[in-house]
Amino acid sequence: MDDYLELIQIRTYKHLEIYENEWNTILEKNNNSNPFIEYAFVYNWWRILGLEQQIEIYAVKEHNRIIAFFPFQFEKKWFGYMVHFLALGDANYMDFIVRKVDKSRAIMYLFDELIKLKKSAVFNLHGLLESTDTPNILSDYLKVRNMKQRYNRIETPYVNLQNMDFEDYMKPRRKMHGMDRREKRLRALGDVSLQIASASVMDKIVKMHKKRWEKKNDTSGFSSERKQVFFRYLAEQKPDKMGVRLSTLLVGDEIIAFTYGFTCRGRYMGYVLGHNSDFDCYGPGRLLIKEKIQRCLVDNFQKLDMSIGYEPYKFDWNTNLDYTRKTIFSTNTIRAKAFRNFLWVKEMLIAKIKKYRFFVLFRRNTIGKLKYLIRNKWEVQVWKSLWKEKIVPFFYEKKEYVIVKLSDSELKKVSNFKEITTQMVLTCTNNRNEMLQKIYNGYIGHYTSTIQDAFWVNKNVIRLEDIELVSNLKKRSVYIRDWKKENLEDIISFVQTQYGVKYIYMHVNRKDFASVVALEYAGFLWEEKLTYSRKLGRAKLEKVVAN
Repeated sequence: MDDYLELIQIRTYKHLEIYENEWNTILEKNNNSNPFIEYAFVYNWWRILGLEQQIEIYAVKEHNRIIAFFPFQFEKKWFGYMVHFLALGDANYMDFIVRKVDKSRAIMYLFDELIKLKKSAVFNLHGLLESTDTPNILSDYLKVRNMKQRYNRIETPYVNLQNMDFEDYMKPRRKMHGMDRREKRLRALGDVSLQIASASVMDKIVKMHKKRWEKKNDTSGFSSERKQVFFRYLAEQKPDKMGVRLSTLLVGDEIIAFTYGFTCRGRYMGYVLGHNSDFDCYGPGRLLIKEKIQRCLVDNFQKLDMSIGYEPYKFDWNTNLDYTRKTIFSTNTIRAKAFRNFLWVKEMLIAKIKKYRFFVLFRRNTIGKLKYLIRNKWEVQVWKSLWKEKIVPFFYEKKEYVIVKLSDSELKKVSNFKEITTQMVLTCTNNRNEMLQKIYNGYIGHYTSTIQDAFWVNKNVIRLEDIELVSNLKKRSVYIRDWKKENLEDIISFVQTQYGVKYIYMHVNRKDFASVVALEYAGFLWEEKLTYSRKLGRAKLEKVVAN
Protein backbone atom coordinates (compact mmCIF):
# COMPACT_ATOMS: atom_id res chain seq x y z
CA MET A 1 0.00 0.00 0.00
CA ASP A 2 2.73 2.49 1.01
CA ASP A 3 4.36 2.18 -2.41
CA TYR A 4 1.50 4.17 -3.86
CA LEU A 5 1.42 6.83 -1.16
CA GLU A 6 3.53 9.96 -0.91
CA LEU A 7 3.91 12.48 1.94
CA ILE A 8 4.02 16.18 1.09
CA GLN A 9 5.07 18.77 3.71
CA ILE A 10 3.35 22.18 3.52
CA ARG A 11 5.24 24.74 5.61
CA THR A 12 3.84 28.07 4.38
CA TYR A 13 0.32 29.31 3.79
CA LYS A 14 1.42 30.32 0.30
CA HIS A 15 2.23 26.69 -0.40
CA LEU A 16 -1.18 25.68 0.95
CA GLU A 17 -2.88 27.84 -1.70
CA ILE A 18 -1.94 25.24 -4.33
CA TYR A 19 -4.19 22.67 -2.65
CA GLU A 20 -7.30 24.76 -1.99
CA ASN A 21 -9.45 22.89 -4.52
CA GLU A 22 -8.39 19.45 -3.24
CA TRP A 23 -9.04 20.53 0.38
CA ASN A 24 -12.50 21.87 -0.42
CA THR A 25 -13.39 18.83 -2.55
CA ILE A 26 -12.67 16.41 0.29
CA LEU A 27 -14.81 18.38 2.77
CA GLU A 28 -17.62 18.74 0.25
CA LYS A 29 -17.72 14.98 -0.32
CA ASN A 30 -17.74 14.42 3.44
CA ASN A 31 -20.55 16.98 3.86
CA ASN A 32 -18.37 18.49 6.59
CA SER A 33 -20.07 20.69 9.19
CA ASN A 34 -17.01 21.53 11.34
CA PRO A 35 -16.18 25.17 10.50
CA PHE A 36 -12.67 24.98 11.99
CA ILE A 37 -11.31 22.58 9.38
CA GLU A 38 -12.72 24.49 6.43
CA TYR A 39 -10.02 25.89 4.15
CA ALA A 40 -11.09 29.52 4.75
CA PHE A 41 -10.60 29.17 8.51
CA VAL A 42 -7.30 27.25 8.39
CA TYR A 43 -5.70 29.37 5.67
CA ASN A 44 -6.61 32.71 7.22
CA TRP A 45 -5.72 31.61 10.74
CA TRP A 46 -2.27 30.60 9.48
CA ARG A 47 -1.89 33.84 7.50
CA ILE A 48 -2.98 36.16 10.32
CA LEU A 49 -2.31 34.39 13.63
CA GLY A 50 -0.03 31.45 12.86
CA LEU A 51 3.03 33.07 11.31
CA GLU A 52 5.05 32.78 14.50
CA GLN A 53 4.03 29.15 15.02
CA GLN A 54 5.82 26.15 13.56
CA ILE A 55 3.01 25.00 11.31
CA GLU A 56 3.33 21.92 9.17
CA ILE A 57 0.42 20.56 7.19
CA TYR A 58 1.01 17.12 5.73
CA ALA A 59 -0.75 16.10 2.54
CA VAL A 60 -1.01 12.45 1.55
CA LYS A 61 -0.86 11.80 -2.16
CA GLU A 62 -1.96 8.62 -3.89
CA HIS A 63 -1.46 8.10 -7.65
CA ASN A 64 -1.24 11.87 -8.30
CA ARG A 65 -4.38 12.46 -6.18
CA ILE A 66 -4.41 14.21 -2.81
CA ILE A 67 -6.48 12.08 -0.43
CA ALA A 68 -5.78 13.72 2.96
CA PHE A 69 -4.45 16.73 4.86
CA PHE A 70 -3.18 16.65 8.46
CA PRO A 71 -2.90 20.15 10.02
CA PHE A 72 -0.34 20.29 12.86
CA GLN A 73 1.70 22.79 14.79
CA PHE A 74 4.92 21.79 16.53
CA GLU A 75 6.89 22.93 19.55
CA LYS A 76 10.54 21.93 20.03
CA LYS A 77 10.96 20.53 23.54
CA TRP A 78 13.70 18.91 25.63
CA PHE A 79 12.33 15.45 24.82
CA GLY A 80 11.81 16.14 21.11
CA TYR A 81 8.56 17.60 19.74
CA MET A 82 5.17 18.48 21.13
CA VAL A 83 2.58 18.05 18.40
CA HIS A 84 -0.79 19.85 18.48
CA PHE A 85 -3.54 20.38 16.00
CA LEU A 86 -3.32 23.70 14.19
CA ALA A 87 -5.18 26.71 15.68
CA LEU A 88 -4.68 25.56 19.26
CA GLY A 89 -6.68 27.86 21.55
CA ASP A 90 -8.85 29.21 18.73
CA ALA A 91 -10.44 26.16 17.10
CA ASN A 92 -12.83 24.36 19.44
CA TYR A 93 -12.90 21.30 17.21
CA MET A 94 -10.27 19.84 14.92
CA ASP A 95 -9.90 16.81 12.68
CA PHE A 96 -8.04 15.34 9.73
CA ILE A 97 -9.19 16.42 6.29
CA VAL A 98 -9.66 13.07 4.60
CA ARG A 99 -12.47 11.24 2.86
CA LYS A 100 -14.14 8.67 5.08
CA VAL A 101 -13.25 5.79 2.77
CA ASP A 102 -9.54 6.76 2.91
CA LYS A 103 -9.31 7.64 6.58
CA SER A 104 -7.95 4.43 8.13
CA ARG A 105 -5.09 3.90 5.69
CA ALA A 106 -4.27 7.63 5.51
CA ILE A 107 -3.98 7.85 9.31
CA MET A 108 -1.80 4.75 9.45
CA TYR A 109 0.50 5.99 6.70
CA LEU A 110 0.77 9.54 8.03
CA PHE A 111 1.64 8.63 11.62
CA ASP A 112 4.09 5.93 10.55
CA GLU A 113 5.91 8.46 8.39
CA LEU A 114 5.67 11.27 10.93
CA ILE A 115 7.16 9.12 13.69
CA LYS A 116 10.06 8.30 11.38
CA LEU A 117 10.63 12.03 10.86
CA LYS A 118 10.22 13.21 14.46
CA LYS A 119 11.27 10.03 16.31
CA SER A 120 10.65 11.46 19.81
CA ALA A 121 7.31 13.24 20.01
CA VAL A 122 4.29 13.69 22.26
CA PHE A 123 0.95 14.18 20.51
CA ASN A 124 -1.62 16.32 22.33
CA LEU A 125 -4.57 16.50 19.93
CA HIS A 126 -7.57 18.58 20.99
CA GLY A 127 -11.08 18.91 19.62
CA LEU A 128 -11.84 15.42 18.27
CA LEU A 129 -15.62 15.01 18.26
CA GLU A 130 -16.83 11.55 19.20
CA SER A 131 -19.70 11.88 16.73
CA THR A 132 -17.07 11.43 14.00
CA ASP A 133 -15.20 8.18 13.35
CA THR A 134 -11.75 9.74 13.79
CA PRO A 135 -11.26 8.97 17.53
CA ASN A 136 -11.99 5.26 17.03
CA ILE A 137 -9.83 4.95 13.92
CA LEU A 138 -6.96 6.69 15.70
CA SER A 139 -7.39 4.39 18.72
CA ASP A 140 -7.29 1.33 16.46
CA TYR A 141 -4.05 2.54 14.88
CA LEU A 142 -2.42 3.11 18.28
CA LYS A 143 -3.39 -0.39 19.43
CA VAL A 144 -1.85 -1.93 16.32
CA ARG A 145 1.38 0.01 16.91
CA ASN A 146 1.38 -0.81 20.62
CA MET A 147 1.26 2.89 21.56
CA LYS A 148 -0.63 3.80 24.72
CA GLN A 149 -3.12 6.66 24.72
CA ARG A 150 -5.33 8.44 27.20
CA TYR A 151 -7.99 10.96 26.50
CA ASN A 152 -10.22 13.36 28.38
CA ARG A 153 -13.67 14.05 27.08
CA ILE A 154 -15.72 17.16 27.67
CA GLU A 155 -19.45 17.42 27.20
CA THR A 156 -20.50 19.28 24.09
CA PRO A 157 -24.20 20.21 24.24
CA TYR A 158 -26.23 21.04 21.17
CA VAL A 159 -29.81 21.67 20.06
CA ASN A 160 -31.16 19.26 17.46
CA LEU A 161 -33.32 21.45 15.23
CA GLN A 162 -34.57 18.71 12.92
CA ASN A 163 -38.34 18.28 13.19
CA MET A 164 -38.41 20.58 16.23
CA ASP A 165 -41.66 22.18 17.37
CA PHE A 166 -40.49 25.45 18.90
CA GLU A 167 -43.48 25.91 21.20
CA ASP A 168 -43.14 22.40 22.64
CA TYR A 169 -39.41 22.96 23.06
CA MET A 170 -39.98 26.21 24.96
CA LYS A 171 -42.71 24.98 27.33
CA PRO A 172 -40.38 23.65 30.05
CA ARG A 173 -37.97 26.55 29.57
CA ARG A 174 -40.18 29.63 29.67
CA LYS A 175 -40.10 29.99 33.44
CA MET A 176 -36.53 28.74 33.80
CA HIS A 177 -34.48 31.35 35.71
CA GLY A 178 -37.54 33.62 35.56
CA MET A 179 -37.06 34.03 31.81
CA ASP A 180 -40.65 35.02 31.06
CA ARG A 181 -40.52 37.66 33.77
CA ARG A 182 -37.13 38.95 32.64
CA GLU A 183 -38.21 39.09 29.01
CA LYS A 184 -41.39 40.97 29.92
CA ARG A 185 -39.44 43.55 31.91
CA LEU A 186 -36.84 43.94 29.18
CA ARG A 187 -39.53 44.55 26.58
CA ALA A 188 -40.97 47.22 28.88
CA LEU A 189 -37.77 49.21 28.28
CA GLY A 190 -38.43 49.45 24.53
CA ASP A 191 -38.70 47.47 21.31
CA VAL A 192 -36.62 44.27 21.52
CA SER A 193 -35.42 42.67 18.29
CA LEU A 194 -32.92 40.13 16.98
CA GLN A 195 -30.91 41.23 13.96
CA ILE A 196 -28.38 39.46 11.75
CA ALA A 197 -25.73 42.17 11.54
CA SER A 198 -22.86 42.97 9.21
CA ALA A 199 -19.19 43.19 10.14
CA SER A 200 -19.68 46.93 10.69
CA VAL A 201 -20.86 46.18 14.26
CA MET A 202 -17.57 44.48 15.20
CA ASP A 203 -16.25 47.59 16.98
CA LYS A 204 -19.36 47.72 19.16
CA ILE A 205 -19.35 44.06 20.11
CA VAL A 206 -15.60 44.05 20.80
CA LYS A 207 -16.07 47.05 23.08
CA MET A 208 -18.94 45.26 24.84
CA HIS A 209 -16.86 42.10 25.23
CA LYS A 210 -13.91 44.05 26.66
CA LYS A 211 -16.13 45.82 29.17
CA ARG A 212 -17.71 42.57 30.35
CA TRP A 213 -14.36 40.80 30.73
CA GLU A 214 -12.31 43.74 32.00
CA LYS A 215 -12.20 42.32 35.53
CA LYS A 216 -12.49 38.66 34.57
CA ASN A 217 -10.06 36.06 33.26
CA ASP A 218 -10.87 35.84 29.55
CA THR A 219 -9.09 32.79 28.12
CA SER A 220 -10.56 33.21 24.61
CA GLY A 221 -8.65 36.40 23.79
CA PHE A 222 -11.53 37.29 21.45
CA SER A 223 -11.16 41.05 21.96
CA SER A 224 -7.34 41.14 21.93
CA GLU A 225 -5.96 43.41 19.23
CA ARG A 226 -4.19 40.57 17.44
CA LYS A 227 -7.21 38.29 17.26
CA GLN A 228 -9.57 41.11 16.36
CA VAL A 229 -7.91 41.30 12.96
CA PHE A 230 -8.62 37.61 12.30
CA PHE A 231 -12.20 37.50 13.56
CA ARG A 232 -13.06 40.77 11.84
CA TYR A 233 -11.62 39.52 8.55
CA LEU A 234 -13.73 36.34 8.68
CA ALA A 235 -16.84 38.39 9.47
CA GLU A 236 -16.21 40.60 6.42
CA GLN A 237 -16.12 37.68 3.99
CA LYS A 238 -19.15 36.59 2.02
CA PRO A 239 -20.50 33.36 3.55
CA ASP A 240 -19.90 30.24 1.49
CA LYS A 241 -19.90 26.69 2.84
CA MET A 242 -18.44 28.25 6.00
CA GLY A 243 -19.26 31.74 7.16
CA VAL A 244 -19.56 34.04 10.16
CA ARG A 245 -22.96 35.10 11.42
CA LEU A 246 -23.19 38.03 13.81
CA SER A 247 -26.48 38.06 15.72
CA THR A 248 -27.38 41.05 17.86
CA LEU A 249 -30.15 41.67 20.38
CA LEU A 250 -31.31 45.28 20.42
CA VAL A 251 -33.41 47.41 22.73
CA GLY A 252 -34.47 50.25 20.50
CA ASP A 253 -31.32 51.05 18.53
CA GLU A 254 -28.84 49.85 21.17
CA ILE A 255 -27.08 46.47 20.95
CA ILE A 256 -27.29 44.84 24.37
CA ALA A 257 -26.16 41.29 23.49
CA PHE A 258 -24.45 39.47 20.63
CA THR A 259 -23.23 36.14 19.35
CA TYR A 260 -20.29 35.66 17.03
CA GLY A 261 -20.97 32.32 15.41
CA PHE A 262 -19.98 30.12 12.51
CA THR A 263 -22.25 28.49 9.94
CA CYS A 264 -21.21 25.36 8.07
CA ARG A 265 -23.46 23.16 5.95
CA GLY A 266 -26.58 23.15 8.11
CA ARG A 267 -24.80 23.69 11.41
CA TYR A 268 -24.70 26.89 13.44
CA MET A 269 -22.01 27.05 16.12
CA GLY A 270 -22.06 29.80 18.74
CA TYR A 271 -18.43 30.79 19.27
CA VAL A 272 -18.62 33.89 21.50
CA LEU A 273 -21.68 35.08 23.43
CA GLY A 274 -21.66 38.41 25.26
CA HIS A 275 -23.91 41.12 26.59
CA ASN A 276 -23.81 44.60 28.07
CA SER A 277 -23.34 44.16 31.82
CA ASP A 278 -25.67 47.13 32.46
CA PHE A 279 -28.52 44.76 31.56
CA ASP A 280 -27.37 41.79 33.68
CA CYS A 281 -30.57 41.52 35.69
CA TYR A 282 -32.69 41.22 32.52
CA GLY A 283 -30.84 38.11 31.31
CA PRO A 284 -30.31 39.36 27.73
CA GLY A 285 -28.02 36.44 26.90
CA ARG A 286 -30.79 33.92 27.54
CA LEU A 287 -33.30 35.89 25.50
CA LEU A 288 -30.77 36.11 22.68
CA ILE A 289 -30.34 32.31 22.69
CA LYS A 290 -34.09 31.83 22.59
CA GLU A 291 -34.44 34.19 19.64
CA LYS A 292 -31.40 32.61 17.99
CA ILE A 293 -32.89 29.11 18.14
CA GLN A 294 -36.10 30.37 16.59
CA ARG A 295 -34.17 32.14 13.83
CA CYS A 296 -32.08 29.03 13.10
CA LEU A 297 -35.30 27.06 12.63
CA VAL A 298 -36.56 29.65 10.14
CA ASP A 299 -33.23 29.47 8.27
CA ASN A 300 -33.40 25.65 8.11
CA PHE A 301 -30.32 24.87 10.20
CA GLN A 302 -30.26 21.29 11.41
CA LYS A 303 -28.13 21.82 14.50
CA LEU A 304 -27.32 24.64 16.90
CA ASP A 305 -24.00 23.83 18.53
CA MET A 306 -23.53 25.31 22.01
CA SER A 307 -19.79 24.50 21.83
CA ILE A 308 -17.64 22.79 24.46
CA GLY A 309 -17.90 23.60 28.14
CA TYR A 310 -19.81 23.05 31.36
CA GLU A 311 -21.48 26.48 31.53
CA PRO A 312 -24.93 25.90 33.08
CA TYR A 313 -26.82 27.89 30.46
CA LYS A 314 -25.75 25.43 27.74
CA PHE A 315 -27.44 22.57 29.54
CA ASP A 316 -30.57 24.65 30.04
CA TRP A 317 -31.02 24.81 26.27
CA ASN A 318 -29.53 21.63 24.83
CA THR A 319 -31.51 18.65 23.58
CA ASN A 320 -28.55 16.34 22.90
CA LEU A 321 -24.93 15.76 23.92
CA ASP A 322 -21.80 15.12 21.92
CA TYR A 323 -18.34 14.69 23.48
CA THR A 324 -15.05 16.28 22.50
CA ARG A 325 -11.79 14.49 23.16
CA LYS A 326 -8.29 15.64 23.91
CA THR A 327 -6.12 12.64 23.03
CA ILE A 328 -2.56 12.26 24.30
CA PHE A 329 -0.05 9.65 23.11
CA SER A 330 3.63 9.51 22.27
CA THR A 331 6.36 7.69 20.46
CA ASN A 332 8.10 4.98 22.45
CA THR A 333 11.27 6.85 23.42
CA ILE A 334 11.96 7.07 27.17
CA ARG A 335 11.85 10.87 27.29
CA ALA A 336 8.65 11.14 25.27
CA LYS A 337 6.89 8.54 27.44
CA ALA A 338 8.00 10.35 30.63
CA PHE A 339 6.52 13.65 29.46
CA ARG A 340 3.43 11.86 28.12
CA ASN A 341 2.82 10.38 31.59
CA PHE A 342 3.19 13.82 33.15
CA LEU A 343 0.62 15.23 30.72
CA TRP A 344 -1.79 12.40 31.49
CA VAL A 345 -1.77 13.26 35.18
CA LYS A 346 -1.99 17.01 34.53
CA GLU A 347 -4.93 16.71 32.13
CA MET A 348 -6.75 14.31 34.45
CA LEU A 349 -6.52 16.83 37.31
CA ILE A 350 -7.58 19.74 35.11
CA ALA A 351 -10.56 17.79 33.78
CA LYS A 352 -11.74 16.97 37.32
CA ILE A 353 -11.33 20.53 38.52
CA LYS A 354 -13.30 21.95 35.58
CA LYS A 355 -16.31 19.89 36.57
CA TYR A 356 -16.60 21.90 39.79
CA ARG A 357 -18.25 25.24 39.12
CA PHE A 358 -16.57 26.82 42.16
CA PHE A 359 -13.08 26.42 40.70
CA VAL A 360 -14.18 27.66 37.29
CA LEU A 361 -15.68 30.81 38.82
CA PHE A 362 -12.64 31.30 41.06
CA ARG A 363 -10.31 31.17 38.06
CA ARG A 364 -12.54 33.39 35.94
CA ASN A 365 -13.69 35.98 38.49
CA THR A 366 -11.25 36.05 41.42
CA ILE A 367 -8.07 35.49 39.41
CA GLY A 368 -9.43 37.88 36.79
CA LYS A 369 -9.97 40.58 39.40
CA LEU A 370 -6.43 40.12 40.73
CA LYS A 371 -5.03 40.44 37.20
CA TYR A 372 -7.06 43.61 36.74
CA LEU A 373 -5.63 45.03 39.97
CA ILE A 374 -2.08 44.17 38.93
CA ARG A 375 -2.59 45.86 35.56
CA ASN A 376 -3.85 48.95 37.41
CA LYS A 377 -1.40 48.74 40.29
CA TRP A 378 -0.84 52.50 40.43
CA GLU A 379 -4.53 53.24 40.79
CA VAL A 380 -4.63 53.37 44.58
CA GLN A 381 -8.38 53.92 44.57
CA VAL A 382 -8.92 50.47 43.01
CA TRP A 383 -7.05 48.76 45.85
CA LYS A 384 -8.84 50.86 48.47
CA SER A 385 -12.15 49.83 46.95
CA LEU A 386 -11.19 46.15 47.01
CA TRP A 387 -10.03 46.39 50.63
CA LYS A 388 -13.12 48.26 51.77
CA GLU A 389 -15.77 46.42 49.74
CA LYS A 390 -14.45 42.84 49.55
CA ILE A 391 -11.62 41.92 51.92
CA VAL A 392 -12.68 43.62 55.18
CA PRO A 393 -16.39 42.64 54.86
CA PHE A 394 -15.41 39.00 54.32
CA PHE A 395 -13.65 38.84 57.69
CA TYR A 396 -16.02 41.08 59.64
CA GLU A 397 -18.90 43.35 58.79
CA LYS A 398 -21.77 44.79 60.79
CA LYS A 399 -24.66 46.98 59.66
CA GLU A 400 -27.59 48.30 61.66
CA TYR A 401 -30.68 49.70 59.99
CA VAL A 402 -34.08 50.83 61.17
CA ILE A 403 -37.18 50.55 59.00
CA VAL A 404 -39.54 53.39 59.79
CA LYS A 405 -43.20 53.97 58.92
CA LEU A 406 -45.27 57.08 58.47
CA SER A 407 -49.04 56.92 58.64
CA ASP A 408 -51.11 59.35 56.60
CA SER A 409 -50.03 62.88 57.58
CA GLU A 410 -51.40 66.33 56.89
CA LEU A 411 -48.69 67.35 54.41
CA LYS A 412 -50.46 67.97 51.12
CA LYS A 413 -48.51 70.78 49.45
CA VAL A 414 -47.66 70.48 45.75
CA SER A 415 -44.07 69.43 44.95
CA ASN A 416 -42.39 69.74 41.57
CA PHE A 417 -41.00 66.21 40.91
CA LYS A 418 -40.81 64.61 37.47
CA GLU A 419 -40.85 60.89 36.67
CA ILE A 420 -37.77 59.20 35.21
CA THR A 421 -38.56 57.54 31.86
CA THR A 422 -36.87 54.40 30.58
CA GLN A 423 -35.54 56.40 27.61
CA MET A 424 -33.79 58.77 30.00
CA VAL A 425 -32.11 55.84 31.73
CA LEU A 426 -31.11 54.14 28.46
CA THR A 427 -29.37 57.31 27.26
CA CYS A 428 -27.73 57.99 30.62
CA THR A 429 -23.93 57.58 30.93
CA ASN A 430 -23.54 57.53 34.74
CA ASN A 431 -24.77 54.69 36.98
CA ARG A 432 -27.01 53.34 34.25
CA ASN A 433 -26.65 49.75 35.45
CA GLU A 434 -27.85 50.72 38.95
CA MET A 435 -30.89 52.54 37.58
CA LEU A 436 -31.76 49.67 35.23
CA GLN A 437 -31.54 47.31 38.21
CA LYS A 438 -33.96 49.54 40.14
CA ILE A 439 -36.43 49.63 37.25
CA TYR A 440 -36.18 45.83 36.98
CA ASN A 441 -36.96 45.56 40.71
CA GLY A 442 -40.12 47.60 40.29
CA TYR A 443 -38.95 51.06 41.34
CA ILE A 444 -40.20 54.31 39.87
CA GLY A 445 -37.79 57.23 39.98
CA HIS A 446 -38.60 60.91 40.56
CA TYR A 447 -36.30 63.92 40.30
CA THR A 448 -36.22 67.69 40.20
CA SER A 449 -33.06 68.78 38.35
CA THR A 450 -31.00 65.68 37.45
CA ILE A 451 -31.86 61.98 37.53
CA GLN A 452 -28.65 61.30 39.47
CA ASP A 453 -30.34 62.95 42.51
CA ALA A 454 -33.58 61.01 42.18
CA PHE A 455 -35.47 59.16 44.89
CA TRP A 456 -37.11 55.83 44.04
CA VAL A 457 -40.52 54.47 45.01
CA ASN A 458 -41.52 50.81 45.21
CA LYS A 459 -45.18 49.87 45.58
CA ASN A 460 -44.58 46.14 46.16
CA VAL A 461 -41.63 45.43 48.46
CA ILE A 462 -39.08 46.83 50.90
CA ARG A 463 -35.73 45.80 49.41
CA LEU A 464 -32.32 46.27 51.06
CA GLU A 465 -29.85 44.61 48.68
CA ASP A 466 -26.76 45.03 50.85
CA ILE A 467 -28.25 42.90 53.65
CA GLU A 468 -30.28 40.61 51.38
CA LEU A 469 -33.68 41.66 52.74
CA VAL A 470 -36.92 41.60 50.76
CA SER A 471 -40.22 42.20 52.56
CA ASN A 472 -43.65 42.46 50.94
CA LEU A 473 -45.74 45.60 51.43
CA LYS A 474 -49.41 45.75 52.33
CA LYS A 475 -51.96 47.56 50.15
CA ARG A 476 -51.80 51.36 49.99
CA SER A 477 -48.16 51.32 51.14
CA VAL A 478 -44.92 52.37 49.42
CA TYR A 479 -41.23 52.13 50.20
CA ILE A 480 -38.90 55.05 49.36
CA ARG A 481 -35.13 54.76 48.95
CA ASP A 482 -32.30 57.18 48.07
CA TRP A 483 -34.13 60.06 49.70
CA LYS A 484 -32.34 63.08 51.10
CA LYS A 485 -33.23 64.75 54.36
CA GLU A 486 -32.97 68.23 52.78
CA ASN A 487 -36.19 67.69 50.78
CA LEU A 488 -37.85 65.03 52.93
CA GLU A 489 -41.01 67.07 53.44
CA ASP A 490 -41.44 67.63 49.71
CA ILE A 491 -40.90 63.93 48.98
CA ILE A 492 -43.53 62.86 51.52
CA SER A 493 -46.08 65.35 50.19
CA PHE A 494 -45.46 64.33 46.59
CA VAL A 495 -45.71 60.59 47.28
CA GLN A 496 -48.90 60.96 49.30
CA THR A 497 -50.50 63.04 46.55
CA GLN A 498 -49.13 61.06 43.56
CA TYR A 499 -49.65 57.55 44.90
CA GLY A 500 -52.60 58.06 47.28
CA VAL A 501 -51.01 55.88 49.95
CA LYS A 502 -51.76 55.45 53.64
CA TYR A 503 -48.32 54.26 54.78
CA ILE A 504 -44.82 55.27 53.73
CA TYR A 505 -41.81 53.13 54.64
CA MET A 506 -38.15 54.13 54.57
CA HIS A 507 -34.94 52.78 56.04
CA VAL A 508 -32.08 54.59 57.72
CA ASN A 509 -28.69 53.70 59.13
CA ARG A 510 -28.91 53.86 62.93
CA LYS A 511 -25.60 55.74 63.05
CA ASP A 512 -26.84 58.45 60.67
CA PHE A 513 -28.16 60.57 63.54
CA ALA A 514 -29.06 63.59 61.38
CA SER A 515 -31.31 61.48 59.18
CA VAL A 516 -32.83 59.71 62.18
CA VAL A 517 -33.73 63.09 63.69
CA ALA A 518 -35.18 64.31 60.37
CA LEU A 519 -37.41 61.24 60.11
CA GLU A 520 -38.58 61.56 63.70
CA TYR A 521 -39.36 65.23 63.13
CA ALA A 522 -41.42 64.29 60.04
CA GLY A 523 -43.51 61.90 62.16
CA PHE A 524 -41.95 58.54 61.29
CA LEU A 525 -42.00 55.77 63.90
CA TRP A 526 -39.59 52.86 63.86
CA GLU A 527 -41.16 49.63 62.70
CA GLU A 528 -38.28 47.19 62.72
CA LYS A 529 -34.63 47.15 63.76
CA LEU A 530 -32.25 45.10 61.58
CA THR A 531 -28.78 43.95 62.56
CA TYR A 532 -26.73 42.34 59.81
CA SER A 533 -23.37 40.75 60.54
CA ARG A 534 -20.86 38.69 58.58
CA LYS A 535 -17.88 36.78 59.94
CA LEU A 536 -15.53 34.87 57.65
CA GLY A 537 -18.12 34.99 54.90
CA ARG A 538 -21.05 33.73 57.01
CA ALA A 539 -23.95 36.18 57.11
CA LYS A 540 -26.58 36.56 59.84
CA LEU A 541 -29.61 38.86 59.94
CA GLU A 542 -31.45 39.63 63.21
CA LYS A 543 -34.78 41.47 63.36
CA VAL A 544 -36.42 43.24 66.29
CA VAL A 545 -40.03 44.31 65.66
CA ALA A 546 -41.49 47.31 67.48
CA ASN A 547 -44.15 46.56 70.09
